[in-house]
Amino acid sequence: MNKGKILISNFTLLNDNQFNKSVILIVKDDSEATIGFILNKKTNYLISDLNESCAGLDLPVYEGGPVGLDSLHFVHKKNNLIDGSVKISDDLCWGTDFIRIIKLLKKNKIKKDDIKFFIGYSGWGKNQLSDELNENSWLISSKFSSKDIFTTSHSFWKKKINEFGEYYKIWSNSPDNPNLN
Repeated sequence: MNKGKILISNFTLLNDNQFNKSVILIVKDDSEATIGFILNKKTNYLISDLNESCAGLDLPVYEGGPVGLDSLHFVHKKNNLIDGSVKISDDLCWGTDFIRIIKLLKKNKIKKDDIKFFIGYSGWGKNQLSDELNENSWLISSKFSSKDIFTTSHSFWKKKINEFGEYYKIWSNSPDNPNLN
């Protein structure tokens, strides 16, 4: 697994409340851990609800994952005004300077469509993600654009899983909770 790829939850995770129908952008992958953010699960919060310094910034916050729910993260389009970010791909970065990004947003130096905020993150320890991949819990894709990252909706999972062919179409049309069907 490499950073800059996305994980698409397979139908084997249908009963997993956290990861069912999730698409996760991998932002770190090394010998110690893998970290990513769920792209397609918007919370009911705006960034201005979670931090006083963000007053007036009505940007949505997404569920990054079940780990570190007391932490805020962001992914942004590469911008020469933001130093210290971790490069994910040619045009995507994982931001680390929250104070700087808020100042730039307030001064309109960064477009609101070029950033996405997350509460918490998805994380796997050494070999944990490999084991889940071997169990077919996740499908891997590198077919996406940075625009996809910033405009995702709940239906993004359906779009991505359908790219894997006819076999997955039945699962793409399943209800969020098949037990209620």
